[in-house]
Amino acid sequence: MSIHELSHERSAMTEKESLLTSKNTIFAAVVSFILLALVIIAGMVTPLLAKILSGTEIMLGSEYFNPRTALPTVLLIMMLTICLLVSSVKPRKVLAATAALLLLLIAVFVVSPFSNAAVDVAMALIIPAFIATGYKIWLTARDKKGYGKYRGLSAHLIHLGILCILLGVVLSSNIKVEDSAVYQTGKMGDRNIQDYSLKITSMASRLEGEPYQERQASSYITRIDFDIYDQSRYARSGSVEYITDFKWGQTYTTTYIHRGLTEELFIAPRALDEKTGEVDMYVRIVPFINLLWGGIYMMALGIIALLIVENRSPHQSITMLQPSGREMDMAFFEKRYEKIMEHELRKLRSGKSGGGSK
Repeated sequence: MSIHELSHERSAMTEKESLLTSKNTIFAAVVSFILLALVIIAGMVTPLLAKILSGTEIMLGSEYFNPRTALPTVLLIMMLTICLLVSSVKPRKVLAATAALLLLLIAVFVVSPFSNAAVDVAMALIIPAFIATGYKIWLTARDKKGYGKYRGLSAHLIHLGILCILLGVVLSSNIKVEDSAVYQTGKMGDRNIQDYSLKITSMASRLEGEPYQERQASSYITRIDFDIYDQSRYARSGSVEYITDFKWGQTYTTTYIHRGLTEELFIAPRALDEKTGEVDMYVRIVPFINLLWGGIYMMALGIIALLIVENRSPHQSITMLQPSGREMDMAFFEKRYEKIMEHELRKLRSGKSGGGSK
């Protein structure tokens, strides 16, 4: 290989390396996160500004946030996945993995195995990200020691927490089941909401608070006790309250919440009739919500572990300063380049010396 060809190969390799680096992918991930944060902040501030400027009260729910945060979230997950791979996998393999991920996204979106576009895209994105994170954790545990090992594992624990939060938000908001039914006190409900049914066991009212105008108290509270049946079998009991506030002219309720291993159950009264003993109960079942809570705890644990590691080992150990596989390849390439240069210089010198003797 000539010097010119070797120089051209080196420049091409350097150009590829300069584009697909950890620094660039982290920057892209940060930009995606900032874009996502701006969209969320805009949605949170808009109702406040509308209230202040025009006195109009508006509510922005999932129908506003979901379509606007979809693209930044997709970009963020892709960038985080590439960040994991780019430091330990060759650029060509990273590009191939990215192309395969895009093809998987298109295929899943077309086939729609979960019959829900948001869930389909989330699973296609987050499962490869989980695999990449697991691969990176395995490499960190295998190859690094001391400060570098604990620091890397803490960072990856934060990454796992973020992925669990994203997956929990998408699944819980798109697969939740909510409905309402009217129940008669003392009778078993004849309508199931998914696998659950209710039986109102008692309903009792009381006055509470300071006297207000001609009334003896400022609020009127009705306590509703009920039994919960899961697949027609008794599961547990609960209670909620329906509150009428005379002073502010409002009615509001308390909510019964049961957090299980795979789902959360929310129950609240919508309306009631004390004369007939009927209660209109709202029931919402949110599956996979524990992924969200687990992700928050995992991320917090990773942050605490990272702070402890940084506090106890403020300086990087020698193992952290060792070059990565790609840096070692570049060093080998440079040494090879220098050897060829020296060989060519020797040939030139020997040619000149030979010409002088003639």
